[in-house]
This record gives sequence, structure tokens and C-alpha cells, in this order.
Amino acid sequence: MLRKLTFFLLCFCLFGLLSTGVSSCKTAEGCQMEDKYQVKTDKNGNLSTKKGKSNLFSPKDRKKMGR
Repeated sequence: MLRKLTFFLLCFCLFGLLSTGVSSCKTAEGCQMEDKYQVKTDKNGNLSTKKGKSNLFSPKDRKKMGR
């Protein structure tokens, strides 16, 4: 019983060390996903002034809420 417990703890610690040592981004290059979530700018580099539309609720529910 004690051998199984120590083996399990050793495997758990090894998995933890390996998972913290692996990086998903390359050093000095950044992540590819950063570009996807950046704020959109126009050709001059200015931030967009457009307002977004949120359709969290259906038109029927929005009408009930008084919008």
C-alpha cells in the first residue's frame, strides 16, 4: 500500500514539474493568439470608435426588458 502511494505521488510530482516547464509561446516572439484578441485599429493606428452590438438576449426578451 505504501509503495503504491509513493509511486502515485512521485508520478504526480513528475507530471507537475513537466507541465510547468513546458511553455506554449516561443521566447521573444510572443503568442500567436495575442494578435487575434488585440484591439482593432485603423490604418493610422488609431483605436476604433465603433460601438459593439451585444445580442446576449433574443429580440423578444430585449423587448420585454424595455429596450
